[in-house]
Amino acid sequence: MRVRRITCFSLFFGWFLSSVPELTVMYNIEPKEHDAFQKFNRTFIWNLKPPDKKTLHLNFSSTGLQQIQPTDSCPDKHVYMLAVQNVSVGRFCSNGTIRQVDVCNIGIFSLEVSGGRALDKKVIGVSMGPLINSLANFHVVLPERSSTQDFFTPIAFPEDAETTWCFTVPHTYYTDVHILSYTVPTCLQPENIPTMKYTWQGEEPLVKLMNVSQPLVEPGNFNLSIKNCKLSGPQPPSQDLMVHFQISAIRRSKGQCEVDLPEKQVLQIRVKKKEKTTCVLKLDSVMMDTITIASGNHFVLNSFDCHKDDIELTVNQTIECKEWRDCASTPFPLTFSYDQQCIPGVLKKIIWLLQGPQNSAVELQTPAGDLRYCPPKDKCNSILLLNVSHVTSGITLGQFCPKGTIQKIQIRESMIAISASVMSSNYWNLATKPFLTYSFTQDISEHYIFTVAPKMDNPTVLGTPAWPSGMKSSSTVSWIVNLEPQFKSNVKFRNVSQPKCKEVHTNIAVQTIRSQKTLYSTKKDEKINDLLVPESFYLNMTNCKSPTGAFRAMMEITLQNNSNVLLGIILSIVGVVLVIITAVGICIFLRKKKRNKAPPVSVYNPSEHTFLPGLHGIPKAQDEEDPHTYIYIDESLIYSHLLKDDNEKEE
Repeated sequence: MRVRRITCFSLFFGWFLSSVPELTVMYNIEPKEHDAFQKFNRTFIWNLKPPDKKTLHLNFSSTGLQQIQPTDSCPDKHVYMLAVQNVSVGRFCSNGTIRQVDVCNIGIFSLEVSGGRALDKKVIGVSMGPLINSLANFHVVLPERSSTQDFFTPIAFPEDAETTWCFTVPHTYYTDVHILSYTVPTCLQPENIPTMKYTWQGEEPLVKLMNVSQPLVEPGNFNLSIKNCKLSGPQPPSQDLMVHFQISAIRRSKGQCEVDLPEKQVLQIRVKKKEKTTCVLKLDSVMMDTITIASGNHFVLNSFDCHKDDIELTVNQTIECKEWRDCASTPFPLTFSYDQQCIPGVLKKIIWLLQGPQNSAVELQTPAGDLRYCPPKDKCNSILLLNVSHVTSGITLGQFCPKGTIQKIQIRESMIAISASVMSSNYWNLATKPFLTYSFTQDISEHYIFTVAPKMDNPTVLGTPAWPSGMKSSSTVSWIVNLEPQFKSNVKFRNVSQPKCKEVHTNIAVQTIRSQKTLYSTKKDEKINDLLVPESFYLNMTNCKSPTGAFRAMMEITLQNNSNVLLGIILSIVGVVLVIITAVGICIFLRKKKRNKAPPVSVYNPSEHTFLPGLHGIPKAQDEEDPHTYIYIDESLIYSHLLKDDNEKEE
């Protein structure tokens, strides 16, 4: 074994003494040995003794140290050990991130090399500096790559002693601190229990207890100090202060959003990161999985390694109209103006709180397409789901999807909540399209009124409000079902639950709109059969005052062609055709009759040929005429038989 003894004033190398100026390298520790000793286990020891009020700096830039557990060994069979005031500060391997160790008291630095292993003669520099208050300071330079380092407090940590780690973090890298295991002693003053003290340049120190989450995703260089308390008495070794912590450095991409939400918008934005993602959110330097931002507040939101689909946004917006003169007289689109584009994430849900004047009603319509009622357990098969509920009672009126047959919803309530949720991860335009228009109206006759226009292609499903829990006592609902003249409807009651009532029973009634004919009105405990309704109709339901049980109903409306209307259309077409044919015949007859009654026309003809007007063709010449036609006929030849009869009478 070779022993080297070093003091701050003198350097003992063999038996030789030299003086070294302060704050300069006093000595380069370079282990040396004879080849004959390589087959043995060797231990090289340097005794450290700094002068009063001075500190020794051990520079390990050429080797770099990595702290290990007391029972661990090193791959290269070289184990460095440092002890100060008879306290083991730590065991180390080479090729680590610890570049320097500062000690201010008498100590021992040693190197153990296993037999059969050649000595690694790396130089260790020694210099002197101002006094420190710690038992030891470790200077750690983290590499410019993702890394994780383990660190341990000294074994048999003295009371009131402190150890500090100074971390240098590369640019664009962020550190996480995790405590893997720890034990704390019984302190004389319980409020002085050992803590983790973090210090960043230009910031107030951050003190954390051992049993809470430590800083995560922190940029920049920082110091970490652990100080033991004054003990209440002798402690067993198992209760000594011991902390095993881990420092991870990861290069991250950072996004920052610093905004003031306008107070007039009455907004509340909830930013939530999904599970099992590396995304990190921090609000004003505090890491959170869910962050809530309200109108009128200034906030600084930082995101690290966050993709757009890693974060979900939920927006609550309040729309108030307490006086009728302030309310919109026409339907107003229900949208969200998403101006804070710097907030990362996907807008998955918007909740509007509509509050109108006292004793008012809310009217909801769809600007493009109608709504489809969607029972809670049925799949809507849509990218968008709307939920309408009462604010005061929390009762859900129902769920609705686009592309249906419900044109209008009227609710006798001055305060309701409407939520729009995205059901598909591929749909990001929730904030850009108006889903509903709203308006505040005067009080309506029923608690709920639905205007429905069924279509021929698919059945229309309707359900009572608050399905399946049942309608509120004494509440009423009406469906106005509008049919085109060529259709009639088949109404099926698929699921009806009738409660027991003490006084007036529940009522289900079907009445036509044009003829005001009541087609059906329930009686107590009566089974409801399917109805065939020939025209537009009302479907009204009323719950009793004090029901025992739930009053609920599910209906299905299917359209059919109206045969009477179709026959009337065919007969009308045939009648029109007959009228047209008759009119054409009369016109032809009158025209022909008029032509026959036309007067003859005299025409002077200077030629020897005569012809009547209206006869066509050129008259023949004399030589072309029939030779059997006589030019002159003697009348005596024609009438000779008459003359003969007269002569016989005279005789």
